[in-house]
Amino acid sequence: MDTNLPSLSPQFSTAALSAQARALYQAEPNTKIRLLQGLRPHICPFGDVMEQIPAGASVLDVGCGAGLFLLLLGQQGRIRDALGFDVSVPAIEAANRAAQKAGLSASLSFQVRSIEEGIPAGHWNVVTSVDVLHHVPAAHQRSFVAALCERVPPGGRLVIKDMVARPRWRAFANQMHDLVMARQWVHQLGPETVDAWVQEQGLRRVYRSRLNSWWYGHWTLVYERAE
Repeated sequence: MDTNLPSLSPQFSTAALSAQARALYQAEPNTKIRLLQGLRPHICPFGDVMEQIPAGASVLDVGCGAGLFLLLLGQQGRIRDALGFDVSVPAIEAANRAAQKAGLSASLSFQVRSIEEGIPAGHWNVVTSVDVLHHVPAAHQRSFVAALCERVPPGGRLVIKDMVARPRWRAFANQMHDLVMARQWVHQLGPETVDAWVQEQGLRRVYRSRLNSWWYGHWTLVYERAE
């Protein structure tokens, strides 16, 4: 399925998710993190990605940032439990503060961890990576995707969402965004490349989308491993 205008449930609309994000981080003392979380649903099509998470799932979110994706899922009661990890100490501290404030600390856990330390094993039946791949150095992107696949159990699901490489002006707009916000020159990949890498690992694609929000372009790929 390819679409530019997905039909989403009301709770996954941009307005609803942005309001929830602002409420989750309204007491966050880090001003940059607080403001960005309320803005992110307008930039990132969270609703499209959230609808790909099965109800009652246990989720491992790789590169979770300040935890917004998992917190939105947890607040809506869509998942059973989750672990998110990220290399940024301030982001993880904000995620844990927001989880505690929302009463989600019992089911959502956030840890400081680098990709170089490896992706932890666990009972997760869904592995997600939202806007992380383009931050991985180009020479390591293929091995990163393979590591994600290794953590998907039989009957489990892998969800990868990232930024487009084409058209070039949309890719450049995102590169400028990350240069300013993350002080990093990023490397986007086309979904066709990532799709080939994942299917080499024995997973079957069950969903794909291509969406634009403002000047940003996004793609999402979802896979399942046979039982």
